[in-house]
Amino acid sequence: MAPVQDQPNDDISWRILVGTIVSIIPATICVILRFIARHIARASLWWDDYTIVGALTINWAMDSLRWAQVALYDYGHHAQYVSQDKLDEFGKSFTAVQVLYFTNTVFTKASLLLLFYRIFGIVRSFRWAIWVVAFLAVAYFIACSLTALVGCLPLSKAWDTREPDRCINEVTFFRANGIGNMVLDFIVLCLPFPMAWRLNTTTRQKFILSGIFLLGGFVCIVSILRIVSVKSAVIPDPTYTSLVPATWSTVEQSVGIICACLPTLRPLFRRFYGATKVASTRNNSADVVFAQNRPSISGRRSFCDEESSSMSRNPSCSTQQHNRPASIRQLNELSGGYRSPTFQ
Repeated sequence: MAPVQDQPNDDISWRILVGTIVSIIPATICVILRFIARHIARASLWWDDYTIVGALTINWAMDSLRWAQVALYDYGHHAQYVSQDKLDEFGKSFTAVQVLYFTNTVFTKASLLLLFYRIFGIVRSFRWAIWVVAFLAVAYFIACSLTALVGCLPLSKAWDTREPDRCINEVTFFRANGIGNMVLDFIVLCLPFPMAWRLNTTTRQKFILSGIFLLGGFVCIVSILRIVSVKSAVIPDPTYTSLVPATWSTVEQSVGIICACLPTLRPLFRRFYGATKVASTRNNSADVVFAQNRPSISGRRSFCDEESSSMSRNPSCSTQQHNRPASIRQLNELSGGYRSPTFQ
């Protein structure tokens, strides 16, 4: 069977346009909601908030450059039907996109690490763990950025294939940095779990916190999809075959920003969830008062119902009533971004 010939009108640029738009808009919304949640929780802004704004700004710059590649350099078309001048300019912009990608990656990870430091930084061993992971993230950024810039010697070889000398195997490089990024994401994802389970709060609240942090696993799934898509890249046809991996790279960065914001949004959800229960609480308030004073089936009120009217008679009941709001307050501080000293 004869191979399918490339057609001049083949155009898959719509894929990266859709991928960038449907991912960066939710990321932008999540960052805005993050600041609203900070305001609701009356939590001061810190470096974790500033770095996520930096990550979002870089992500917008990277996506804008993608859109420029589509509009100016025929990104999404087969290279054999693209002029040499456009191929040269596309190669230059592609190198810039790679540097922006690695910069975005380190800013997003820095935001998460600073958030964890803000919450659990009172524990010395955890601070050391954060510093180690931060060192690995910075080393990843430096190594990948330098490789992207000097992987071809001279540098102009990266966009002008007519020049002599050689380049590294770019497909292998894309796959290697994708695996490294995914491993770092997994390490960052696992950092807060031991600390969350040391909080002096209920098991239910610990599961809720673990679930919030576990949502960051979505970025690992997208990273796997990106790594798998790299195999479709063909160096002689960069304007066509690199588009699918580029789309997943863009989605991966936006999902990373979303995952970095999710742990900070709990005060916002709690505010709206509490507002929806106000009407129901008011309607049932009379029933609650009646139930508190109603005798039990045996003809008398329960032990703690009796003692709640006089806290001095039984310290155990008053202790239960005191400890519950204390645990909720500690969890609220955690959700608002304050450092919580409440560890067992």
